[in-house]
Amino acid sequence: MENEILKINILSIAVSGLLMMVVGVILYSFKEHLTYGSIRFFLPIPPIGVGAYIFAFNMFKHYQCSIPEKSTMISEILIATFASTIFFLVFTVIIILLVNFLKNI
Repeated sequence: MENEILKINILSIAVSGLLMMVVGVILYSFKEHLTYGSIRFFLPIPPIGVGAYIFAFNMFKHYQCSIPEKSTMISEILIATFASTIFFLVFTVIIILLVNFLKNI
């Protein structure tokens, strides 16, 4: 199993990197249409890709190198998405408020 989890880890990193590269090339190719004036909304994509890689790898590790039933997998992805969204929102608000407060000190 250890050899298989190593293979899954390497494949997860490779696929994650490939997907981030494809998204980067697409964004760069269509930057005038997609990101005009709103590039700041696309900058979190790389960390989100890393988070997705970590989630996928941990899911394989938790289920002994296989994937769970479809409903379980969808449920876990939705829970992780919801939790990540809430943390992103809370962290962003806290950072904005603290930076705004600290800049006036």
